[in-house]
Amino acid sequence: MTVRHGWSGRPALRVAVHLPIAARAGVVLCPPLGQEGVIAYRTLRLVADCLEARGVAAVRYDPSGRGDSAPDPAPDAQVRSARHAAALLRSTGVERIAFVGLSSAAPVAAAAAADADGLVLWDAPASGRAWLRKQRALAAITIGPDRVRDGVESLVGIDLDAEEAAALSTLVFVPRSGPSVALVRPGSTAPASLVGVPTAEVTGSAELLDGTSMVARIPRSAVDAVVAWVDAWAPTTAVPVVPPVLDEVLDVDTRVSERIVHLGPDRLFAVETVASGQDEDAPVVVLHNGAAEHRVGASDYQVALARSLARDGARVVRFDRRGTGESTTVRADERSRMFTQDWIDDQTAVVRALAVPAGRLVLAGMCAGAWLAGRSVDVSPRLVLEISPNDYRRRPAPVGSVADALRAIDEPSTLRLRVRSWYNALVPRWVRDRAARRDRAGGVVEHVRPLVEHGTDVVLVTSPVDAELFDRLGGPRAVRRWPARGRPGSVEVVRVPGGDHSLFSPVMREAVQAEVRSRVAAAFPVHA
Repeated sequence: MTVRHGWSGRPALRVAVHLPIAARAGVVLCPPLGQEGVIAYRTLRLVADCLEARGVAAVRYDPSGRGDSAPDPAPDAQVRSARHAAALLRSTGVERIAFVGLSSAAPVAAAAAADADGLVLWDAPASGRAWLRKQRALAAITIGPDRVRDGVESLVGIDLDAEEAAALSTLVFVPRSGPSVALVRPGSTAPASLVGVPTAEVTGSAELLDGTSMVARIPRSAVDAVVAWVDAWAPTTAVPVVPPVLDEVLDVDTRVSERIVHLGPDRLFAVETVASGQDEDAPVVVLHNGAAEHRVGASDYQVALARSLARDGARVVRFDRRGTGESTTVRADERSRMFTQDWIDDQTAVVRALAVPAGRLVLAGMCAGAWLAGRSVDVSPRLVLEISPNDYRRRPAPVGSVADALRAIDEPSTLRLRVRSWYNALVPRWVRDRAARRDRAGGVVEHVRPLVEHGTDVVLVTSPVDAELFDRLGGPRAVRRWPARGRPGSVEVVRVPGGDHSLFSPVMREAVQAEVRSRVAAAFPVHA
């Protein structure tokens, strides 16, 4: 597959253009909003790959103001970005365009498409307003009452100001005469306003969108249905195309810029963020995302953090591990890897490719990425920041292990729950805690020991639920054993009251941003 990465437009979109030698048509793959877009990332990559194999060009993108794109406060950024992506495809020589909108992106795709364009609405909500109503109800449960700050509301995986929320709520489906199809879940119906649009049932949307990224599965039958519809709609004759003009560097502002790099033997996809006039001895901060998610982080927090750290004087790299985001080939049957030796190997490969001395290296990771940052004794970082740590296992899973193997623990059967209840009732708490430190969750002391004994400072930033696990698994003992004493090799815990594990809460994200920046500045004061 031939994928061209870069930025396009003003404000710039980060784009990935799949371009065959000659193309029958072009497809704009509109990304879902918030956490839905994170979960569906690899699925849309597979759609684009399959389309390219059939002689159809495709573009994937982050809307301006989201993901790896340039900042953009305008409320119409979603629809405007989709239209710019279509114009980018047309600049290659493609004549016919179709839009594909999955879930919350369906109203965006419908608004961006002209009546003559093709349109695929996949698992569409009734309207933009209906999607917002559902997300607000979910956020009230997941995030809580502190999700609105300074006129910006946090939903699950996305922040919206009042103007953008109003713009999204106005997105509705209108009757169409152009080529269209609505793909719905079994037993469901398309939005009532799509009168006359053909409807087809596809399986797998629930398995993709209704769980966590760790256990989400690519719905091959639905992907095949999208590709088959486009294949039938597109002209049979292909026309020669030329590569689009893309920017290799994004100027975030007058000081900070970003570029795409590929690191290590597996050419892992990464975005490097630097500031003008940066010291050649600046600290290098490597950011790890959680679970099976790509480099932007919850509500794009890693993007904002990277750009802030660069303004502080650091060089920052956020990358996709194998099997996430843009790294390695997408397979329809792939499963999310978790806590594997692959991850540790990827981390080592990235650090070696960056050629940064251990004394200038900072590793920061969230959730499962926190565990990974903690398994870094082989690269001896100066500072490790573990954000929302919830696992302290000492032994990684074998290469290629997948998240499905964890479901017996994370999503236990009725029988397992009964056995667990019996165990908890009969076995004293101190015995259970000691066993837990040896089991899947490991123990904090042995988790941090290799690092602090090599002179690494370890800081754990915890929400209340993570703090409870930290305390139960021996965290306070680790803090007492290796207190901060003004010399390398210490353990500190930062507790964030009102924070949440997933960083959907603005309270937690603000605390993480402030803590990471202050710790890097303290470790490397000359660059602050």
